[in-house]
Amino acid sequence: MFPGQGSQQVGMGEELLDKYPDLLINEFEKTLNWSLKDAVLKSDKEEITKTNIAQPYIFAISYCYGLEAIRKLGNPTVAIGHSLGEYTALALGEYLTFSDALKIISVRGEAMQSAVENSGTTMAAVLSSELEKTLQSIEELKSQGIEINISNYNDATQIVISGKYEDIDYLKSNSNALNAKRVIPLDVAGAFHSPVVAPAKEAVHEILENIEFKPGKFDVYMNVDAKLVELTNVKERLTRQIDSSVLFHKQIITIEKKESPEYWYHIGPGNVTAGMVKKSISSKGIGIINSLDSLNT
Repeated sequence: MFPGQGSQQVGMGEELLDKYPDLLINEFEKTLNWSLKDAVLKSDKEEITKTNIAQPYIFAISYCYGLEAIRKLGNPTVAIGHSLGEYTALALGEYLTFSDALKIISVRGEAMQSAVENSGTTMAAVLSSELEKTLQSIEELKSQGIEINISNYNDATQIVISGKYEDIDYLKSNSNALNAKRVIPLDVAGAFHSPVVAPAKEAVHEILENIEFKPGKFDVYMNVDAKLVELTNVKERLTRQIDSSVLFHKQIITIEKKESPEYWYHIGPGNVTAGMVKKSISSKGIGIINSLDSLNT
């Protein structure tokens, strides 16, 4: 499982620069014309939160930790990624190359950043012990003219909503309006996976049309429908992913039902996807690989 935007941390992946200079320094600069090494060593929190910086950075670091995991543990039965992380899963599965994934992610990040700039929108995590009631409350708010979208279905207790700053701010102080325990604003540039970013789809569609996808070496379940990747429509589904809800909880449940894996691994910065599995399938073994040391434990 590979994380998406929001998992970034200042200096993340510094230990990988010497281990993967071809990918993280040479290939990165050749493909994107900017230095990941500088981003790792010199950027502050504000800089790496920018969508056009955060997305290629998180992808490249997660990809290299993924290579280390595969080297030690072998290929996974199946992989998934949260939004941006879907590209990490597909690239490690060799459906497309590292370089091509970077090209798409760069265009995707720039287009998404452009779409949300000056939109006055943001996102928030909603924690609920009765998720069905929370979902009903959102529908009621929408019927009253409050534009709240569900951007992510993360696990059995959490969704992520997006909307105008003032609406999210109101719900933060009035979580009971959502039948929720807490509403936690997220440090993001705008309302991703909502109609606000629909204008970004054209640029993503255009770059995807020029990329070759090949049969992969392991299965990947996709965000838009929690179904297996298919070469016949992978580009269309990646384009739709931009403004569609991320069905991560459904992916977890589908994999548990169809594959019943003994162990789940979060691979990349932070540990967020591990928590999502823990809240959805509590009895499973869960590992976190976010450093070279973590591979030894």
